Amino acid sequence: MRVLIDTNVILDVILKRSPFDIASYEILKRAEKKAIEAYIASFAVTDLYYFISKNLGNDKAVEAIKALLQIVKLVGITNRDVEKALSNSSITDLEDALQVQCAKKSKSDYFITRDNRLKKFLSNAVSPSEFIEMLDSD
Repeated sequence: MRVLIDTNVILDVILKRSPFDIASYEILKRAEKKAIEAYIASFAVTDLYYFISKNLGNDKAVEAIKALLQIVKLVGITNRDVEKALSNSSITDLEDALQVQCAKKSKSDYFITRDNRLKKFLSNAVSPSEFIEMLDSD
């Protein structure tokens, strides 16, 4: 199963944002064990670095991103992806539109996010806890 993980889910784990970190951590553990194939948008790396370094310092940010890249794959974006995102008139936030584009591009079965706005644009968008519940019910 292939999933695209939103930036907020990764930050929940690294910054230990309770209570969201529990299900989010479980997703990363399953990705690490190769039970799921996990992706993040390539542009999310700079956002992750910014928020982690702001909260925990440069060294922790570098360490966290290196560890994350051992678990997830990156979905790169091209000029065409940006153009598609910009032409998506139903989404006014470019980052959200790019996340949607990356979810489509990666052919993800699920997009894991806590952003309720994104759930309106992707029928396969689920929260971390919803995703874990689905996996555990199988």
